[in-house]
Amino acid sequence: MRNEVSSVVGGLEIAHYRVRGAYVLVLRGAADIADDPELEDAFIHAMVSGLPLIVDLSELSFGDEELLGHLIHAQRATEFALVGPITPAFQRRLDTTGTTALFTIHPDLTTALGR
Repeated sequence: MRNEVSSVVGGLEIAHYRVRGAYVLVLRGAADIADDPELEDAFIHAMVSGLPLIVDLSELSFGDEELLGHLIHAQRATEFALVGPITPAFQRRLDTTGTTALFTIHPDLTTALGR
């Protein structure tokens, strides 16, 4: 059982919880510039936990360049994994920016936890 805490800002739900020695950040809906202060706070909170960070994008419908920036920063700052599937639009953002190779995208949380 996990103790998930979530908040909704604009069209984005940000949830987080700890499971099996990892900090999981779940993003549901659309992440855009208007959500950035809350999104930034969520990533900071996750990274200061000292645990490996898993970001679940499987329920993300849209992610802008601000989200991509947070993902890149987190990937460089801590042990990090993504959970998909990610939308074709966000995959295009990764491809277009040349950042696809930075990330390992796991098909589900169980696989990511087995990293």
